[in-house]
Amino acid sequence: MPLYRTVVRPGLTDVDVRQAFAGDVVDVHCGVTGAPPSLVHVLYVEDDARLPDGTDAVVLGTIRSGRSGDQKERITAGLTDALAERAGIPVEAITVRLADIPASYAMEDGVILPEPGSPEEEAFKAGVNA
Repeated sequence: MPLYRTVVRPGLTDVDVRQAFAGDVVDVHCGVTGAPPSLVHVLYVEDDARLPDGTDAVVLGTIRSGRSGDQKERITAGLTDALAERAGIPVEAITVRLADIPASYAMEDGVILPEPGSPEEEAFKAGVNA
């Protein structure tokens, strides 16, 4: 369910960097939240028209509401650091924003997602990993 959309300036990265960063997104999100990797979705677009002056990259993450402030800070820092390293740009040129949505607004494999930390979540994760 989490969807991470990354917009970067054209020519800033090549396909290897994009692929590696997509793996970083999965690793960071799953490492912080415990979500199964198969649920993390990553889109990557080159388009400087969508970027404010002085910004080389923006990562917009849509995640289930209910994540703690600490989890959100760890995701934001992890994605910023990973993209800065992969793309060779300063962290000051990267913006990461997370938006909470209710779990009931998302579906994976035909199942409405459970709330984070709920008993239903463990059963859902077990089914995804089966």
